[in-house]
Amino acid sequence: MTLFIVCTLFILLAIGVPVAFALGLVGLGAVAIFQGTSFTQLAQSQFANLDSFVLLAIPFFVLAGNIMVKGHLAAYLYGFMRALTRPITGGPAVGAVLASAIFGAMSGSSAAAAAALGRVTIPELDRLGFPRSFSAGVMAAGGTLSILIPPSIVFVIYGAIAQVSVAELFTAGIVPGIFLAFLIGLVAFVLCLRNGWSRAERFSPTEILQTGVKALPALVMPGIVLGGIYGGIFTPTEAAAVSALYGLVAGLLIYRSMSLADLPALFVDSARMTATILIILAGAIFIGMLSTLAGIPQAIVGAVEALNLSAWQFLLIINIILLILGCFLDGITILTVIMPMLLPSLRLLDINLIHFAIILCINIEIASITPPVGMNLFVIGSISRTPLETVVRGVLPFILILTLALLLITYLPALFLLG
Repeated sequence: MTLFIVCTLFILLAIGVPVAFALGLVGLGAVAIFQGTSFTQLAQSQFANLDSFVLLAIPFFVLAGNIMVKGHLAAYLYGFMRALTRPITGGPAVGAVLASAIFGAMSGSSAAAAAALGRVTIPELDRLGFPRSFSAGVMAAGGTLSILIPPSIVFVIYGAIAQVSVAELFTAGIVPGIFLAFLIGLVAFVLCLRNGWSRAERFSPTEILQTGVKALPALVMPGIVLGGIYGGIFTPTEAAAVSALYGLVAGLLIYRSMSLADLPALFVDSARMTATILIILAGAIFIGMLSTLAGIPQAIVGAVEALNLSAWQFLLIINIILLILGCFLDGITILTVIMPMLLPSLRLLDINLIHFAIILCINIEIASITPPVGMNLFVIGSISRTPLETVVRGVLPFILILTLALLLITYLPALFLLG
């Protein structure tokens, strides 16, 4: 059964079958051939796992992210960050990274952040004379921050799978998210300094005040959402609903960048994106049940015991495997398929599940900008009409720095985790 699951899944993905359908077909095929369980049991398991108050946060965060994109909040954010970073060499690029970090605290979606900010920043960076490969690479890497900086859809799914507090995951993601934003901004700064791109400009308090006032409603949103969670006012799921509602108020009444006529298409697009995520999760539940029947988690535990692996050795092996899988699978698939298999081994080695969530998120960040199937590469290439090889060339320095950050956070968690 293990051989059937692994080989069939990779064959289906290789020939272009969508991930959700590939997972479902493998599950159905395994049940039909090996008959270790029934179709009724699978259906009941899917319903039980998806019928979750925690997962209800996903459609709201997706909707909030789409509202941010439609409401053009990215333009106001970038304008303010651009004003703040004028005195820095490469200020326009560093400002784009800072805007990505803040947008990540509003949307929770990497692709949405890359698309929204890429449309605003890449034309501006082109106008200022930055090479297209650099500007595309900066925005592809900056978009990944939405995966780690709370609120994050990945944390919501991880919390449901591992049965850990989503609020604790959000708290744990703050310092690593800021650290990664700093590293991405630092790489952008060094590249600009070395190549003479965009010299430091004069500081303008008037511009900062003007752009800050415009960006204020957008800047308030992360404070409302995260402050409400940490203050005990509402749960992460309720926070997701609040973020969507606040986004609607900001877009319709404050910025007036949307109209009521825009809402039906916005809701349909959000429903489609939510369905995509949940149908992948449903397919992964198939694979999770069958993997348990095939003894895959138990085999991993047996291998760990037989090889007498320590926690640091196990994490090194898992990071290598995840980095390789990230070249071929999207982040949601990695999370939903691999995580259930690893849980017994993580518990055996007494590895903190909150710490491992951060490790997994950084792997997913790297996967989103790793060729040949990194999602952010295609998003940036599509919105800026840039060839994929150009985007890949620009993103390579950021892949290297994220890999370094992965090693630091894996083996020095005390420096990065709150609580």
